[in-house]
Amino acid sequence: MYDEPNKFLVIVLVTNVLSYLYSLVIISLYRNFGGSDKALDKVQSVHAVPTPRLGGLALILAIISVEVIFGGIFRIWFLLAVSPILVVGLMEDFYFETKPIFRLLIGSTSALLAIYFSNCWISSLDFLLLDDVLGITFFGVLFTVFASVGMINAINLIDGVHGFAAAKTVLISIGIFLIASKVGEDGIGAMAALVAAASLGLFFVSFPSGRIFMGDAGAYTLGFILAWQIVILLNRNPDLSAWSLLAIVFWPVMDTLFAIYRRIRKGTSTGRPDLLHFHQLVMRFWELISKKRISRAVANPLATATILPLSFFPIILGIKFSHDVKAGIMIVVSSTILYLTGYYGFFFVLKKKKLRNIVYSLAEPVLARFVETRNKTF
Repeated sequence: MYDEPNKFLVIVLVTNVLSYLYSLVIISLYRNFGGSDKALDKVQSVHAVPTPRLGGLALILAIISVEVIFGGIFRIWFLLAVSPILVVGLMEDFYFETKPIFRLLIGSTSALLAIYFSNCWISSLDFLLLDDVLGITFFGVLFTVFASVGMINAINLIDGVHGFAAAKTVLISIGIFLIASKVGEDGIGAMAALVAAASLGLFFVSFPSGRIFMGDAGAYTLGFILAWQIVILLNRNPDLSAWSLLAIVFWPVMDTLFAIYRRIRKGTSTGRPDLLHFHQLVMRFWELISKKRISRAVANPLATATILPLSFFPIILGIKFSHDVKAGIMIVVSSTILYLTGYYGFFFVLKKKKLRNIVYSLAEPVLARFVETRNKTF
């Protein structure tokens, strides 16, 4: 594919445009046929008007269309493996709710199919005794299934404010593309480029106004694709640092692990939604720090714009030090410290009125101008 750069560029651009156009078509159909939005009543809901949840379908249709037209990018086995989790995601998006255990089983099935067809799994993480355990096929396969299911859910969990999950997928995919190019994995690189292009098309529609959401089908499918691009890269290129590749997907992984920790500490189910994800804190921060002068419609995309620059750091360094284990560990550790510092910074500003007033007084001149101009825009 890289041997024909002009053709490759055309394929990427077509994917981007199709994703954008399919998103607009879905929005139009939703409005014309009076689509419902049961997600409005859910605990984690951060939108106020009915919104279609099929942005992921538009993205997937764009990738499938390009595969049909040009061919040779996604392997047939890959499409077969991702199909079960895609179907479950579509069921959720059409409000055929499924139990967590069922989604776990289907996600595991997709992962096992990928292992069977590709003969790839994670057998090393550059982590002392753990590598000895993962070197045993059974445990390596088990961990790979666990990691795949985890990534499927991780992308879904960060899909909480306008365009954030799509933008993160773009950045992660660019990171995978660059690393794949470094090691000569043109097939993985081409897949990553298409995923980035399709996700960018969806981002253009969903940000800043939130006209369409990625939905479960998109989040599950993208999570699976991202996970398996990394699994294959690690399996075929043992000189790559697993920690540096972890840095590429750091934000969704960290957000998921911290959510699990948070819920276990509170004594609630790990699958029970809450309003304490990083992006939700940032959104409420903008609402409260402006003393409600910034509306939810503005605070929502503003949260995306706030968090995205913070999430650049581990991706850039992960690409730079893709073969350096020690550097990869340092990137993950430092990113964890920065994440927790930022999280609790926003948390305590929201919780402590005196601290919130101090921040408000410092930010007031900028907020006044912002509120005057931006509330008219969104």
